[in-house]
Amino acid sequence: MQIRELHLGSGPTLFRTRLLRMEVSVGTIPLMGWVRTAPQLSFSKPANLFFIAAGPMMDIGWLGVLTGLMTIFRGTEFADTVLAPVVVVQMMMAFGSVVPHHVKVFGGRLPNDMLALWKILRRNPDSNAVLRQHYLNRLRPYMSPDDPPWHPSGQSDRVAFYVLKPDLTDEDITALEDELTHTTSASELLLLIDTAATKILANPAPPPSRLDALLDRLTEKAVAMAPELRTLKGTRGAALARLGRHEEALDVLAEADESNDFNRCLNAAFQALAHFHADRKELAAAELETAIAILRSNNWAGTVGWKIVGTVCVETGYPTLTECEPTKPNAENLAPPRWIGRKEA
Repeated sequence: MQIRELHLGSGPTLFRTRLLRMEVSVGTIPLMGWVRTAPQLSFSKPANLFFIAAGPMMDIGWLGVLTGLMTIFRGTEFADTVLAPVVVVQMMMAFGSVVPHHVKVFGGRLPNDMLALWKILRRNPDSNAVLRQHYLNRLRPYMSPDDPPWHPSGQSDRVAFYVLKPDLTDEDITALEDELTHTTSASELLLLIDTAATKILANPAPPPSRLDALLDRLTEKAVAMAPELRTLKGTRGAALARLGRHEEALDVLAEADESNDFNRCLNAAFQALAHFHADRKELAAAELETAIAILRSNNWAGTVGWKIVGTVCVETGYPTLTECEPTKPNAENLAPPRWIGRKEA
């Protein structure tokens, strides 16, 4: 099981660092702790049982140690004032671990260790087949015919976490760069780079920042690794448009993949952004109208494509997608909105 985060203690975070590819944090209160894992593409029942059983085993083992200390120091002030209350608390914790029930963690209702053990014992050995197939479908466009048959690995689990995660937070960026240096499969590296770049592009453009440099570096590396993949050229062109290199962006986007509506939509959006920065606002408006028309025809509201086109609308001063959305299905509401250039606004 691939551990992503290790938390020791509770309360406000006292110390945080990255160690052995994990986010390690220490709380101010030395009680409790937890780990977060990457999603598993394969399933090993013995490994999962051993991992989940560690919690109850630790509680019972620690209760045994404390009980032994009570026996050794019986009749002393140390046993009465220190060990006795600690033993009572540990008995409550051990009881809570071994009795199957649900607990509330971070606002969610989750099974405790014993209930999780029971569910694993009853689980189909191939219960992760759907997740594995979903990841493989995402991976296939980046695979070469010469690649050996794909089998999920621990690294695949870690890549899948970032691929399937809806958004990338600031805390994810350092971890993401770390994963990129450890990913050995070329196809998984390309999938991770392309997905990360798309998620960065889906957020409003900040002032020149670390994300800009990361976006430039990632997309340049991806195209160098697989220059024959036109979908990567689309991502590279989008990055160049975001970075203000508009003429170069238009040249690369001209070679981008247009085999499906999603790619056509994003190519049009970033061609609009490049034209806007080149002060060709009429061409920019036409490309944005094309992108919005594709979004509406496929009913893609709320998707990553919708977010990206909306971000381009904001950056260029075009009416936002919410403002563009028709309220009634008549010709007046379906007419293209008036172009608002940033300078005029």
